[in-house]
Amino acid sequence: MTAEQELKNQYPKIFRIAVLGAIGVHLVAFLVTPAWKPKPYQLRERQVLEAINIPDQISIPPPPKEEAKPIVPTEIEPSEDADAAETIASTQLDVEAPPELPPAPARAEFFTAFDEPPQIIVQIPPEYPDMARMAELEGVVMVQIGVNEFGDVVEANVVSGIEGLNQAAIEAVYKWKFRPAKQRDIPVPVRIVVPIRFTLRG
Repeated sequence: MTAEQELKNQYPKIFRIAVLGAIGVHLVAFLVTPAWKPKPYQLRERQVLEAINIPDQISIPPPPKEEAKPIVPTEIEPSEDADAAETIASTQLDVEAPPELPPAPARAEFFTAFDEPPQIIVQIPPEYPDMARMAELEGVVMVQIGVNEFGDVVEANVVSGIEGLNQAAIEAVYKWKFRPAKQRDIPVPVRIVVPIRFTLRG
């Protein structure tokens, strides 16, 4: 007979012993535990508050002084004895003084639409940087330029560039001269994009 089968056969006997033991423990605990006796509720004694005299060595600082309120300015009505020159503003008109002109209306810095685009008059080729030449850098740098109403290049920004060639392209376009763009036969400032080509051949 295996140990498992033997344990199964003895299980009812073990169970009865465990139940009897538990009943015995509870019975002993019931007999040993002393009986509970309730105690009547007793009110707490009232506490009497006593006034304590402050000793002389403790000094109470005086209350802060009230700050004077600021004086609110009031309008002074002119008295009957006041001079007319003191109470009436000057109304004299200086005929010889030039009239005050209104400010000039704000004008758009650059026109986005124009009838005639700017035409290049003087085109200075860019100087090839020595480092770019040694590195054999080639390509096209696209520069957006601002041409004012006099045909001068007043601003230049690289739109699509090549590191090492961008600065040379910007320095070159500032030396260019244009016939200004026109809007209804009036020269106007515009922005355009120009290509600056760098090549080592030719």
